[in-house]
Amino acid sequence: MLKHFAINTSRDMLVPDFECYQMDLTGPVNKAIAAGEVGDEFKELPSWAKFAANPLKAKGFFTRVLEGLFLGQGGNDEINVDLQANILKRKGPRVAMMFLPANTINEMLELVGSIAKETLGSFEVITLCGSVHVNGIKVNNRRAQGMTHEFIENGKPVLIIAAKMAQRSFSVPEITELYLAYDRGDNGATIQKMSRTLTPDGVDKVGRIFSLSFDPNRDDKFDAMIIETALNYKKRHASKSLRESMHDVLRTIDIFSCQKDGAIKMQVDMYLQAALARKGIGRVLGKIVNLNLLTSHDISALAGGNSDYFRNERQEAAKSGKTKESTKKNKGAKGEINNTGKEIVKAREVITTILENLDVIINGTNNKILSEAIVTIENDPEYIHCVEEEFGVGIDTISHLLSQGIIKQEWAELLYDVA
Repeated sequence: MLKHFAINTSRDMLVPDFECYQMDLTGPVNKAIAAGEVGDEFKELPSWAKFAANPLKAKGFFTRVLEGLFLGQGGNDEINVDLQANILKRKGPRVAMMFLPANTINEMLELVGSIAKETLGSFEVITLCGSVHVNGIKVNNRRAQGMTHEFIENGKPVLIIAAKMAQRSFSVPEITELYLAYDRGDNGATIQKMSRTLTPDGVDKVGRIFSLSFDPNRDDKFDAMIIETALNYKKRHASKSLRESMHDVLRTIDIFSCQKDGAIKMQVDMYLQAALARKGIGRVLGKIVNLNLLTSHDISALAGGNSDYFRNERQEAAKSGKTKESTKKNKGAKGEINNTGKEIVKAREVITTILENLDVIINGTNNKILSEAIVTIENDPEYIHCVEEEFGVGIDTISHLLSQGIIKQEWAELLYDVA
């Protein structure tokens, strides 16, 4: 049936181009610390979570960030958006959106909005949270978009600040800048937030996404988008490896590293190597593993570091000759239990640690095939001991995760081939 419909190229042209920028907040942090503008807790290890918990304790830091981003003030050229994106002139009013940590409570988000209004006097600042009233009307998800359009129509530059609200079903074409002001987050939620700047608004629109990071070496927010896209791309191009899929995806995305003299575009191999060095790929894969492939007993054992459980599971499987498929069909044979939220989080953390350090298994055994590397380790007591020290779990645990499809060979290939 689809052959009877022509491709609408004019509609395709309206899909905005987009650019991704990694911004290092070290400059404003250090200046705020030197000026005594932040509390001791923030000074020791700055994070967006700490800022969101008590914005007044780090007000000086946030003020410096806003002045650098939107006014080009403070001598922090590495966060001067006009300089980094080479914006000489804007069409229409400047409309930007900033997401803080999703668990920011309404009271603190209101404080952040107040600080922004005080700092950016020429801007309309819209704080989207349930405790805020705009023109006597309480803000909620249903009203947020309409209220935002009313402010944009005034012609002044606009900054929209949100946490949980407006991640979805918030389509404001005028938004051309999006700021991710949180340390880490759920992959899917991050991708949804990025989409807020990709609502069409003419053929020339460019959506710019800025990841505001205290440690760019640990910043994996763009990794999430790229890997998710590559995995979906690979489903349609089965002959390509995951590494090849990531290369294809990265060739279509402009990612910049913000520096004092302006943004530097990161080449495909350079970005992949940086992602590998910061363990970003392993962390993202850890967030998207399908825990439904494990039994509830598997998850409890993972969370509790019970290597004996997985050793016994393997011995039982070997005796009965069960296949992977039959094991999955009989998941409830031992009686299912309800895993706690903490168990699920801990189990995912264990898997993520393994993924982040798969190079130890691959390179340490000189085996390109993960299953063969595991056999090599199983036959050498010294290797077995090294794995337990490195991962905190036994080789039986890792072997079980591989056999159940939690850890995939193609992921291992990506993690060591990028190096």
